[in-house]
Amino acid sequence: MAKIKFLGLIFSVLVVAGLMVGCATKPRVATDYEDGYNFSALKTFSVKETKQDSKENLLVSPFTLSHIHSLVSSELSKRYQITNGDAVPDFYVSYHVVVEEKLDAHNYDELYGFGYWGRGYRYPSAMFYHPGFGGEITVYNQGSLIIDMVDAKTQQPIWRGVSEKRLNKSLSPQKQRQILAGAVMEVIAQFPPIK
Repeated sequence: MAKIKFLGLIFSVLVVAGLMVGCATKPRVATDYEDGYNFSALKTFSVKETKQDSKENLLVSPFTLSHIHSLVSSELSKRYQITNGDAVPDFYVSYHVVVEEKLDAHNYDELYGFGYWGRGYRYPSAMFYHPGFGGEITVYNQGSLIIDMVDAKTQQPIWRGVSEKRLNKSLSPQKQRQILAGAVMEVIAQFPPIK
């Protein structure tokens, strides 16, 4: 009997650990690039200043943007030489941070219980069946970091990396910068693309 309780305890711990790992939200990183471009020829770069010109990125602190600028320069300078002054680099880097409000709808169905579509296990209560009763809408912030690489001679885009993450509205600017630092590292790690 003690062995069954012990196995039950271990199973419970593993389930909780699995749920915690599944709930941890890592930023989703996606990249796209010019297929025929010779990325091995790139040696120098320059980071352009970003502009806060839309309502989505006006909410981002200028100190956060300055932090991102420094991180992008620092990470790329480990592999490429940064140009200063009037020297024309091989490629330019630009970045944008967008914070958007999104809606997440959850549904509750009295006959079946909780679930994404209102279908989970629950004892039926046919007398009080109300499909979709108790639906809930959650408003959250979706943060997106976009990093673009542009060929300096042709002014054509050659690579784009995007990191998206669901953000808590109560994040302090310091925590926001910490999350963005991780996103910058994950995006820059994907450049240049491996063919």
